[in-house]
Amino acid sequence: MMGTRNGRLNRTTGGFTLIEVMISIGILSFGLLSLATVQIYAMRGGDRGRHATHAAAIAESRMEQLQQDTWISVGVTAGFVADPVEQSTVKLDGGSLSERAYSVSHQITDVEPTFTREIDVQVSWTEESGEARSVTLSSIRYNREGI
Repeated sequence: MMGTRNGRLNRTTGGFTLIEVMISIGILSFGLLSLATVQIYAMRGGDRGRHATHAAAIAESRMEQLQQDTWISVGVTAGFVADPVEQSTVKLDGGSLSERAYSVSHQITDVEPTFTREIDVQVSWTEESGEARSVTLSSIRYNREGI
């Protein structure tokens, strides 16, 4: 018989022992599990970034509306005033799913009465983790109508 000496297998032939294979599988499993964890954190970070970007777009849109209004209609407010709630939707296979609700509010204060007003637009939302987040956009509005 080849590969045997006195009825025993010759250990000098190539191959891996069972222990070596099990250790290799353990190291590979640990690496893959770590990679999966990193992927989950990356997906959460992508969601947070998408929500912040959408909130900034909502704030910019509302700020443009307030900048285009007449001086009289953009009156001074006592603190933040709530605007209609915006819904973020995601299109899935022909349908849509409401993903996130954003609450929008604005505040207008006189900087130099009859000349300039500061406009602050704040968009708030809650992440799936329960963390409350917000984006605030500020601008100065000049009395271009001379009223």
